Amino acid sequence: MTSHENIEKKLEELAQSITPNGTLVEKVMSRIDTKHIAELSIRRFITNPFIKLSAAAVIIITTGIGIYYFTCGTTPAFGITDLPELFEQAKVIHIQGWNYFAGHRMPDGAEIPPAEIDNWIDLENGRSRYTGTGLSIDKNGVSVTTAETISDGQYQICLNHTERHATFFRISDYQRMLNAYLISKLMYGQIFGEIEQLQNFEKVGYEQIDEVVYDIWQRDTIHAVTEHANRFKFWISPNSGKLGRVQVWSKENDGQWELDNDYCDIEYNVVIPDGIFSMDIPQGYTSKNTKETAIASELGGGGGVGYSDDQYDLRANTLIGFMMGDGSVIAAWHSVNNKSQTPQEEFFKGLEFGGPLPKLPVEVYGLKPAGLSSDITYTGYHLTYTQKAGKFIEWSLYVPDRTPPASARKLGYDVLYRFNLDPEPKTTIGLTVDCNLLIESAKDFEKWVLEAMAELSDDGKAPADVSYERVLQLAERIKSKNN
Repeated sequence: MTSHENIEKKLEELAQSITPNGTLVEKVMSRIDTKHIAELSIRRFITNPFIKLSAAAVIIITTGIGIYYFTCGTTPAFGITDLPELFEQAKVIHIQGWNYFAGHRMPDGAEIPPAEIDNWIDLENGRSRYTGTGLSIDKNGVSVTTAETISDGQYQICLNHTERHATFFRISDYQRMLNAYLISKLMYGQIFGEIEQLQNFEKVGYEQIDEVVYDIWQRDTIHAVTEHANRFKFWISPNSGKLGRVQVWSKENDGQWELDNDYCDIEYNVVIPDGIFSMDIPQGYTSKNTKETAIASELGGGGGVGYSDDQYDLRANTLIGFMMGDGSVIAAWHSVNNKSQTPQEEFFKGLEFGGPLPKLPVEVYGLKPAGLSSDITYTGYHLTYTQKAGKFIEWSLYVPDRTPPASARKLGYDVLYRFNLDPEPKTTIGLTVDCNLLIESAKDFEKWVLEAMAELSDDGKAPADVSYERVLQLAERIKSKNN
């Protein structure tokens, strides 16, 4: 028996195991002209019905398409709920696409052109490139601002593509890793949204992109109060679990669906092209400084509130927050009255681990989950303090009085505060704490919490009396006492 006869016989045997389906065969055979089938001359034996079906089987097997390509209802090897783990395990992430401005129009009614985004994360080396867009609407019309922040590990360059200028910042090793991590989580949140709802997606079709066939998964959500609706569409390869495309749509009340984001190129663990994290200033841009005169970036120094009158010059801000595995929160915060004659160190004398907080001018005595009309309260307890460049930073543990909502990590917390001043300032302030970092082990605690404390200390060291086990024990004692 010749090699061709042997192949023909095996194809006939394979054909017997496939239920004859004319539509299936014709769809497969229509693809012969565009597919190279591993040195096999299919066309010479397609006259026999069984051989024709066998040829279809070969194409299915050789090209890796699989029967699911033609039958949308078949359960894939990889599904929607596999995505988060695959994404979180990636060391390199690349997302390219378009940001649309749904619900907004130019003064003449025309659509606002979408803004291109091209984001890269290199987690192992702490490098990142992130695109941000903003929309401004006033009496003069509509303007779109696009900017990129690029980090090569030691420096950051912020490129304002609208005003065409560049600014350099110098970052620490801790900030380098933190920034890359937080940007990856931001990208993760933009793509996956309500992660706990992923199991409620439905497969609605399929599409081939660049020789890869993807199942299309979709889910619609409607806000109970505002009636604002969102539609999430994921393109997923059932063979490999690869995420090929993501779209986010929105609809107000009874309006039409409008596209918000289209992430059309999603890659993980790919080779990073040269120049992606380049610090070169584009031609035609004005540089506000140089690497040699780069501004030292301060951890948590970008936010905060202030108030001034005849008596007070108040400054308060939250620097960083962490969510512990048990739901409690560690937050670093700072408060000062620049018109006070009392030295800051006086507020920190006599404090004890697990005891009351320092009576700073603005005291962050508690937290509440942001974005929710919840009666859950997180009460604050002193852990330790650090000092950096004359600034005293309080590190507090906030323990909830009941089980916290799942959304707390994503939405963060609103600060509950009191003024320790007489008379009280006639003002209100708004502060929040973000908790993108989840601490689930002693290793996490050392990497993120203790290193943050060292970052915010003049001597570059974390206080010796704070540990993962001791913090968890304190939280457990407080919960037991409250119950």
